[in-house]
Amino acid sequence: MTTHLIAWQESIDQATLGRITTVQDDVLTPDGTDRFLVPDEYNFIRWMFATGTDLTRATINAPSLAVSRSNLNIAPRQDGDNSLSLTAPQVMIPVRPIELTPTESLEAQTAEDGSGAKQTNVVVALSTAELAPMPDGQIRAVRATATVSAVVAFTWAAVTMTLESSLEPGRYSLVHFLPSSPGAIACRALPQGGGFRPGMPGLKGTETTAQDFDPSIYNQLGWYDMLEFTHITVPQFQFFTSATDTSFTIYLYVIRTGDL
Repeated sequence: MTTHLIAWQESIDQATLGRITTVQDDVLTPDGTDRFLVPDEYNFIRWMFATGTDLTRATINAPSLAVSRSNLNIAPRQDGDNSLSLTAPQVMIPVRPIELTPTESLEAQTAEDGSGAKQTNVVVALSTAELAPMPDGQIRAVRATATVSAVVAFTWAAVTMTLESSLEPGRYSLVHFLPSSPGAIACRALPQGGGFRPGMPGLKGTETTAQDFDPSIYNQLGWYDMLEFTHITVPQFQFFTSATDTSFTIYLYVIRTGDL
């Protein structure tokens, strides 16, 4: 089993914690404009992060957390930018995945201390209790790029990537990826036919600058069986960005698992 990346975002003026709106998700069921219903099986928080230009606090809230008196403050958090730092990405990785109750409502709250409304963002990776291990086989690195019309910022914007080198015919498992764009916040893979969408934090910048990053956190978030595809059904990717980006690069790490 895999993960599913979800997000909240809003430009808001609130010095104390308050709910922010969900980013539209085609998989999860919304509960109003600022909550998701926790899906069956994918009811564990695997990792999370919060960003904002003037962010002071960020929390994840659900009835089961309240019952257990758990104040899930996101720490560390990124204050001063909508994207994570390249050299020390502020991602919260619980020592043990945090269990939620299926069908309960999940929300994000933020506070900021800027003058007027300021942008805040929260990204959460939901998962099953255990992640499917990588299949056996050689890990192949593949570069993919895209140049598109400007995407809509602070949404999950689908981008069709073009592989630099064609894959050998066969079936593949995506086990890790590193997505970058000038305003990248996060990115998730979009399997053909839909379904849960595993993701990664974004690397902000052009390819030249974005790949000058500390990989230690990213290596903790990937390297499992994210999704399966064939050489002719390479997944699209959905970018969550802070700007109307037009150019995108992803380094994909895949394992060939067999013939068609």
